[in-house]
Amino acid sequence: MRTSTMLLALPLLALATAASAESLRASHFDPQTAFGSGCFRRDYSNAHLASHPQQRVTSIAVGRMQDPPADDLLIVNIAVTLRGSGEVFIGSGYCEGKGARLDCGMEGDAGSFTLTAAKDGALLLSVGRYGISFEGARDFVTLEGSRGDDREFLLPPARASACP
Repeated sequence: MRTSTMLLALPLLALATAASAESLRASHFDPQTAFGSGCFRRDYSNAHLASHPQQRVTSIAVGRMQDPPADDLLIVNIAVTLRGSGEVFIGSGYCEGKGARLDCGMEGDAGSFTLTAAKDGALLLSVGRYGISFEGARDFVTLEGSRGDDREFLLPPARASACP
């Protein structure tokens, strides 16, 4: 009896797995979906920053570029602000992937990162092994991929106006 129950459950498990592997691009960046603004942002509280003294990033936002040049390529703009600086640092990432993960390279060989789906429609941005670099009006900054507290960022969905 248990074997037949398990055999009936296998197709349901396969359907659930397929749904969870839905294209991240479609689920989080398509304007027709629940998170279709294509904007994800996190502003860290003073309490969070006090408990993470090695974290330099005070805010980070990832926003979908409105008119990508190719159907198979997702372009996102990323903006970060850092402790002790009023400057906003910006970069663009070119992302590819068909499943629940997007692999992204920063414009101008400025590093890499991945985007994966997280709970409640959020995105997890993981900095690549060699970091990612951004340009500001007066300076450049790199988030290290192998040390420090600026390697992963959980970004909840936000209004399109909150992103670069």
